[in-house]
Parts: sequence; structure tokens; C-alpha cells
Amino acid sequence: MQWMRRFGRRSGWRVLVALAACAWLVGMSRFLSASGLVVVTLPRQASPPDAEHNLASWRFGPTVRASSYFRDPLSQHHPLFLVDERSDPSALEKWASAPLDRHPWVSILWREPRELSRIVVRHAGAIELPEYTLARYTLTCVRDEGPGPSVVVVDNHDAVTAHDLPCSRARGVRLDVEIVGDDIARLFEIEAWGR
Repeated sequence: MQWMRRFGRRSGWRVLVALAACAWLVGMSRFLSASGLVVVTLPRQASPPDAEHNLASWRFGPTVRASSYFRDPLSQHHPLFLVDERSDPSALEKWASAPLDRHPWVSILWREPRELSRIVVRHAGAIELPEYTLARYTLTCVRDEGPGPSVVVVDNHDAVTAHDLPCSRARGVRLDVEIVGDDIARLFEIEAWGR
């Protein structure tokens, strides 16, 4: 290390520490400025039946995408909880958007085109406080060729909602939330029924 001899040992170490600190700061700033988008594809555990079933079930290997999720050391409200089909989840087993996400959305995509008939949404108000139920949201059928039919909900107070959304060649469903005030989105389950 000829440059250390040239500048002196003490100065050389200062330069190394300064470079390491700069590299750490650049990495930290890139980490903190990341969008928060999460995309997870589950492995297929079973083949979908011919009869009507929950197309979004974890067993059929869906891809879950979300604009963000609430995470801290004690609470990880990951979007995969939306497809776990648990009938009696704990208060932690839900998707919640990140506090800074002002336009949260989540989509559940399945592997083959299907005939979608209806969507069932289990809001946080079903397990937690009634005011955690989403009041304003849009459900949209996702197709390979672009968005399909949609349902706009503007004044919901029901903790469990069912929405007819007939859609042929459906590849998934997307739920966009309209946030009121400084709240966050909270959902326990999204079921997409079809064949």
C-alpha cells in the first residue's frame, strides 16, 4: 500500500473510513428511497378443480403484488396473508399498507385465464375495530390484454363484502384503495371465486 506511505498511516485510515462511510450512506439512501413494491409468487401445491373455487387460494400458486406493506420489528403485515384462507386469523395476520403509501393497491394473479364471478373481501373491521373497514376502494378484473370490468365502492361499512365481478379470461384481480386522511389500508383476505 504505497499510497498509505505517501500520505501517512493515520491519513490513509481516515481516507478508508471516509470511503466506507460514503458507501454505507449511498446504500442506506437507496434502501430508504425504494418504492416498497413487493411481488411474491407462491409455489403451486394443487391443481385447480373444474368446479367453482377460490382462484386466489395459496394452494394454486398465485402471484401477490402490493404497493407496500406495514413492517416494523414487531408487526409484519405482509400481503401474503390475503391468500392464506385462514378462517380465524390473529390481528397480525393481515395486509396493511405502509403509512407513507397514499395510493395503496394489491393484486392477486393466477397462472391461467379463468372465468371470474365474484370477489369476497374480509376487511380489518371483521376482526379489529369497525372503523378499520375500507370505505372507498375499486376492484378490477385483470386480463392479459388489459383491465377488465371493475366495481367502485364508495361508502362501505360492511366488514365482509361480496361483489359480483363477472369477467371472462381473468388472470387476476386488483384492489385499489382510496385513503381518507392519514389512515392506512387493512385487509385480512381477498377471495376470487370462479372456474
